[in-house]
Amino acid sequence: MKSAFGAVAASFVLSSTAWAAEPWTGAWPTFVKFANGASAATLVLSEENGAISGTSGPLDENGYWPLVVKGRSTVAGATLNFLRRDKPVGTVVLTRNAGGFMGTGALYGVAVRMTGTSAAAPKPAVRREFTPQTYSTRFDGQIPPVLHLSPGDAVKTSTLDNEGRDRTLAWRGMPGNTLTGPFYVDGAMPGDTLVVRLDSVTLNRDVAHMASSRLNGKAVQAGHVQTPVPGWNRDWTLDRDKGAARPASASGRLAGLALPLAPMVGSIGVAPPSNQGLAAGDLGFHGGNLDYRRLTAGVTLYFPVYQAGALLSLGDGHALQGDGEITGQGLETSLDVTFTVDLIKGRNLGQVWSEDSEFVMVSGIDNSLDDSLKMATSGLARWLAERYGLNDSEIAALLGATVEYDIAEVVDPRPHVVAKISKKTLAMLGEPRP
Repeated sequence: MKSAFGAVAASFVLSSTAWAAEPWTGAWPTFVKFANGASAATLVLSEENGAISGTSGPLDENGYWPLVVKGRSTVAGATLNFLRRDKPVGTVVLTRNAGGFMGTGALYGVAVRMTGTSAAAPKPAVRREFTPQTYSTRFDGQIPPVLHLSPGDAVKTSTLDNEGRDRTLAWRGMPGNTLTGPFYVDGAMPGDTLVVRLDSVTLNRDVAHMASSRLNGKAVQAGHVQTPVPGWNRDWTLDRDKGAARPASASGRLAGLALPLAPMVGSIGVAPPSNQGLAAGDLGFHGGNLDYRRLTAGVTLYFPVYQAGALLSLGDGHALQGDGEITGQGLETSLDVTFTVDLIKGRNLGQVWSEDSEFVMVSGIDNSLDDSLKMATSGLARWLAERYGLNDSEIAALLGATVEYDIAEVVDPRPHVVAKISKKTLAMLGEPRP
């Protein structure tokens, strides 16, 4: 039976004996294409006396199952067998080339084309200026990237507000927490951590808007009665010179209200797992609409990578926001943002975490405030075990005496609770593990 890629064989044949002579030992970023989609994972292989063994991240479309790899090198190349829980799911044979390997075969009974690359040598970091021409309203691995970046690169760019308006209040994109991106980070593979440092987050206009003049129903008790004032002006004036936000037409006790500006990125994240596409207003393991007021200049965020290139997007700028975003909006505005990307290879926490000059902060995002708090606490406990080698009793003693919680978001599809620990406390534990 013939496939679109040739015989549906469980092998990939090497055509160059020169490249075939190279050992297969190493970590190989690997990409699989098939009729209805694609997947990517890192193959970690070891070769000894012609026998090849190793592991692979999930190569199925939805990224469900890691695999075991067994095979042999041959004069022509190498034959690799893939197993899930000791059950064969495919056999492949690869042709080596100058950049890595390529070939065709079958996985899970589906004809595939497979390519792999050797780990790229580090490139000198560069600073880029990027003017967006297109925008999206989803975190989605199917959206073509707007720019390729290398680890260490910095990007100066801009975002629209949550309604799709730019610094001149002109419409540039569809409403719905309009995103700039996605940015493809070369070398980022599932299982890695994408590191994003917000170097600068600045306002680029003098007005912000709050879409609601009432507290959101998720933030108040059932039966809490509210009577918004008819015609209430929800605009705010942003005095960038004096660093203050004021209601545009305040009177009475609010007439003297001038709040310190604290511009922040509301929505930032990577393409989500399991081949999902999620609205920019949603949030989860991939990040997304985090709406955490500490995500401002100087913070570094750490995202689990689920798709090749990570596919970073950001938007939903706020000039200021209280904890929980309890009206459903902050002071919504557009921003100028400079960020730097980096990678941690082969490791991630399985959830978003961040740090600034004061705290390490782990995000818990689940279907209730209780469950979000539990996820945040568990994540911080795992982080302490991995970074400092603490046992469970040590973690309980430390967090029981020092943990702090922020309620970042309560009105979006899922609440967001942050568990944080002071860096002054962490300094007492000595140096973290590498």
